[in-house]
Amino acid sequence: ADDSKLKKEILKPLKELKENERLLRDSIDALRKPNVKTGEKRREAIRKIVPQWSSRNGEVKVAKEANKVERVTKAVQASSEKAHENNTINANKATANKEYEIPAQVQTIITEQKTALLQEIQKQLDEPPSSLASIRTLHTSKLDMKNSPNSCPNDGFTLSKDLSTTLVIQCSLDRIWLLAETCNRWTDPIVLVVYLPYETAKDSVQVTKSIESIANLMANCSQMTVIPHVHIDEKNQGNGGMSSYPVNVMRNKGLGAVKTSHILIMDVDLIPSADLNDVIRDNLVDQISSNNGKVPTNAIVVPAFERKVDPPCSNIESCKGYLQNDSSFLPTLFNDMKECVRDKKCIVFQSDNNWEGHHTTKTQKWLKSEWYDEPSKTDEQKMRTIRQIKCFDSLRYEPYVVLPWCPSAPSTKPQPLAPYYDERFYGYGKNKIQHISHLRYRGVPFYVLPRSFVVHHPHPESNVKQVWNDRKKNKLHGEMDRLYAKYIDELEDEYSDVTGVVPECD
Repeated sequence: ADDSKLKKEILKPLKELKENERLLRDSIDALRKPNVKTGEKRREAIRKIVPQWSSRNGEVKVAKEANKVERVTKAVQASSEKAHENNTINANKATANKEYEIPAQVQTIITEQKTALLQEIQKQLDEPPSSLASIRTLHTSKLDMKNSPNSCPNDGFTLSKDLSTTLVIQCSLDRIWLLAETCNRWTDPIVLVVYLPYETAKDSVQVTKSIESIANLMANCSQMTVIPHVHIDEKNQGNGGMSSYPVNVMRNKGLGAVKTSHILIMDVDLIPSADLNDVIRDNLVDQISSNNGKVPTNAIVVPAFERKVDPPCSNIESCKGYLQNDSSFLPTLFNDMKECVRDKKCIVFQSDNNWEGHHTTKTQKWLKSEWYDEPSKTDEQKMRTIRQIKCFDSLRYEPYVVLPWCPSAPSTKPQPLAPYYDERFYGYGKNKIQHISHLRYRGVPFYVLPRSFVVHHPHPESNVKQVWNDRKKNKLHGEMDRLYAKYIDELEDEYSDVTGVVPECD
């Protein structure tokens, strides 16, 4: 086969197969593209991928809610199903603007959820944490992974049948409205930890209003578990405790409720693409298959974008209006995102003010569908692998990553497969990058997920970010910068003998 013409003839069928694969994927994406005028094509395409998308209709919400709470008796479940059938007929006859009425049995479920939330809040009020002596840090990480209570199943799970990823999200009450779209797009479990200042939790009027907001969200999101977190501002920094917002404490509390094989820690203002569930699962299966049937300790980067608006919304109601007035406001699938970037309505997340944060993902290559590493000559017969990150463009890289969590093997005391967050970090700044740095120093390899993404929804600037930016009046920024520098020194000491650490690019 030294003759070039002969080589071309031999390789021609392979090239045709690759081209046909590309055309097929493009055709699938084209079918999924939104129709701005009617939205019909979009709904049809998404319904095939995410049936829960149709939860925007009231009747499906009833079915989801009827299946949520296991404590409901069989009789109530049967009654709920009957109510669902009747109300589906009624909803189809009702006008689009008529508010859907929740059946009494489902209202009972919501009431039980409210009661459970109130009991948990009261429990935390009765037993406030003594606190700083027991926080999780780098120094306690090995013992934390070994001894901290968690919700991983003792029976393990079957590979790759039971692979599932839990979204772990923390937020304050004024941000929970952002979860409505996430609930429509993400079908795997969601764990939400909600911040409650001590002053709010002990005020019966305020706490009732807070529980009502949370319960309304839960009523439309059956895959979500909500955990309230009552926060006492021990640092006495004012701002309703937002200066000492316990972001990593809340993340770890959410991790303690995870029961799935994998996790994706996200901020509440990031919305997943509609196929992110499936694409993550498919790639986890591929990685396990190429790792002799074992779950590899890899971090899979989910590309992050943000939707730009000019001028930006100034309050919550105006921010809510974007999706209320245009269901295609946020890109849904890959081709939507390509179009949004092309039209300069979307950019790489924070690339206009923090280019180092996500530059290493190489999003321009990703947008060109350059998702896989070129196989070496010795690997031509093996399964293709998603692109591995060989080096970090900047050590300020802080992507959102899918990580293994619950072990697959049965155990009477299962231990998480990834480290917890360091709880010395609080407020705004350095709290996420510290975890990425921890993974990197542990020698965890990083890969980039194909096709799917998360996209930032606009919202008013948070109080805690305002505190971070105001260096003259607040010491948060300086404290976290100094802590992070110290933390890096600790990592270098802790993992001095680890090989395979992703280097910084030359």
